[in-house]
Amino acid sequence: MTIATPENRTLALAGVFQSVHLCKSLATTGRCDEEDLAATLRSILTLSADRVVDAYGGSHRGVRRGLRVLKSQLGGHDESRDLDLARYALALIQLGTNIMRDDSTVEQLRIGISRAQSLDFEVTDPTMISNFANLYRSSISHLSPRIMVSGDPVHLNDNTTASTIRAALLGGLRSVVLWRQCGGSRPTMILQRGQYVRQAERLLNG
Repeated sequence: MTIATPENRTLALAGVFQSVHLCKSLATTGRCDEEDLAATLRSILTLSADRVVDAYGGSHRGVRRGLRVLKSQLGGHDESRDLDLARYALALIQLGTNIMRDDSTVEQLRIGISRAQSLDFEVTDPTMISNFANLYRSSISHLSPRIMVSGDPVHLNDNTTASTIRAALLGGLRSVVLWRQCGGSRPTMILQRGQYVRQAERLLNG
């Protein structure tokens, strides 16, 4: 059974968009949707999945927010697009692609994620979020391109919020890897935007 299907590519790309939506929400308001965050963070711990939906808890409902953002970003008119989200998503895709070519970083992440899997906490527990954030900081934050999230300094300078943003970015990178494994690429994302939008609409209405 091939993983490279339009539905799987759409779900994984929705995971990327959900991650950057969480980051923007945290950076600008200091808050985010807990269920969206849980699905994004759960994907980090799912290193092998037979189906893409398994990474987000076994149902496309785990990335409903991401599917809606994907639809507005790829299918909407210019005024409905969010340039911050587009910038973050493209940078995350490039960063994830670079990481996949860097064996030492991949190994660092694999070891760090294996350790996190052994912790007996919910994915949104502060201990887990701190663990994910530290893994992002030690393995990824020095790599290019650096993801510069803009927002309210009050929130960006808050340690808990900053850690949650890093954890969400790590979840986004997991989705980038899934998307690439499903055959996703930047050139085809533009060429197949109609297909992505139709798949997102089908999943949201299903």
